[in-house]
Amino acid sequence: MATEAPKPKEILLQAAAQELGPEALETVKLSDVTQEVPEAQSTLPGIPPCITQNPTPQNLKEDPAQIMVGVGSSIPRWQPGSVIRWSAWRSGYASQDDADYAAIQLDMAAQKWNEANVGVTFEHVHLAKDANFVICHGGDAGTVLASAYFPNPNDLNFVYVYTYAFQPNWKPNLWKVLTHELGHVLGLRHEFAMDPKRSLLPGVKFEGNAVEIGEQNPLSVMNYSKKAPEIQPSDISATRTFYQLPAETKIQDKEIIDFYPM
Repeated sequence: MATEAPKPKEILLQAAAQELGPEALETVKLSDVTQEVPEAQSTLPGIPPCITQNPTPQNLKEDPAQIMVGVGSSIPRWQPGSVIRWSAWRSGYASQDDADYAAIQLDMAAQKWNEANVGVTFEHVHLAKDANFVICHGGDAGTVLASAYFPNPNDLNFVYVYTYAFQPNWKPNLWKVLTHELGHVLGLRHEFAMDPKRSLLPGVKFEGNAVEIGEQNPLSVMNYSKKAPEIQPSDISATRTFYQLPAETKIQDKEIIDFYPM
């Protein structure tokens, strides 16, 4: 009787487990986490930078409300109605409590987007082999708190939480920062992506290669601000519009490309 061939991410995870030991890929089971979550604040101790790079997860080291969308010549998004499944690696953090905390905070951020009903939902799964992305520790990236990825055909992606996110003055707002990062996972760019004037600010680079849906809102969850990121009604409206557009729709010569989460 024929059997289904393993997916590339299953082969990758099996190889990592053989090389590093199964404990390196242990995941957080949300139902077992009981630690208290501190109350988030309305303002931040600074303006959190956001990066788009691909560090190696620490456990594998030994081996807009004016919504901006689009990357390069296309506009990637998930197939409308998709479920983006995620898991959380336990290893690589300074402590097990930090690993549990990151998983809880990501779950809170995911629930906020799920409540918005924008056309794609997030769901926690226990095993990385069943996930589209894993939240994990990305090491020390200076004052960067977290980073994510855009919709793509990859088997497995990563949302990174960095060391600075666990500083006492930032830690209570991690789930709000992660709502911003999940905006990227949905295909949203920074609200200021096409504003060259923002590149004059410290730590902000002109990004370009984006198109806008909706009207500008400086309070957008996809903006940089001293105010803690929160999903605005205009973020919800514009993201719903984005996910209601037919596949292959062109916006300013960029074509919407749908991906199905593996």
